[in-house]
Amino acid sequence: MSPTERGLARILVALDASASGRAALAGAAALAAELQAELLGLFVEDANLLRLASLPFSARSAWGPAAEEARNEETMARALRAEAALLRELLAREAERLHLRWSFRVTRGTVARELVEAAERVDLVVMGSAGRNPAVGGNLGSTARAVAQLSPSSVAFLRPGTVPGRPVAVLCDGSGAALRALALAGRLAREDGRNLVALVPSRPRGRAPGLTSEVETSLRTQGLQARVHEVPSESPGALAAEVRAAGGRLLVLPAGHPLCEATAFAALLERVGCPVIIAR
Repeated sequence: MSPTERGLARILVALDASASGRAALAGAAALAAELQAELLGLFVEDANLLRLASLPFSARSAWGPAAEEARNEETMARALRAEAALLRELLAREAERLHLRWSFRVTRGTVARELVEAAERVDLVVMGSAGRNPAVGGNLGSTARAVAQLSPSSVAFLRPGTVPGRPVAVLCDGSGAALRALALAGRLAREDGRNLVALVPSRPRGRAPGLTSEVETSLRTQGLQARVHEVPSESPGALAAEVRAAGGRLLVLPAGHPLCEATAFAALLERVGCPVIIAR
């Protein structure tokens, strides 16, 4: 049984002090409150940063507000502990405000590997789309790229200024993963069909009627209602335009779709203007 099929009881948020990381915390807390889920915060003491700080040519670091003076491994470790303490306080404050069950954990290692391992024990991972250093990796950081490809559970990516909301748009391409994506989107949309938008590709020519019928059957089977829109193109720009036109405040993609590949996914995140979930 996939995490999507068994529900959303445990939500993991990848914590760091960047703007993208703070957006992830706000979004994860909002989702946990909406779904009455447990919120688990994870802060990874980045082994690569510690290794870099131990090198003799290590210079000033800008890896977070507490680490600006870090010049060697010992001071970097202290800076990371200070950042972890700050983030635990922010998590506790948000959880208390929303009356959430929560926990906080610190690990040390490669960030992507630690997140992928932790994802095995939760139903959804929420993380910022950019890395700690916004000048590196553009709109999709290297950690986000790795987790998008390797996480065994669904992953939500947030940019600063975006929070998951409704309506929820979901791409229904006829794959098995799309059925799981539709189930997840329906759970997030709740209430009535005005909050769920099923996007059905119309290419190749003549594909839409049969696929629309399959989607409508799946909606009835799951007890869901949705607005069904045909999508003339599945390019990042075209899909983003369809989501915006539908008023979508959250987009759910089926894992394995070409838009989940790193370059296309980065372009989609840049254009869509709302959080995106890769559903598994």
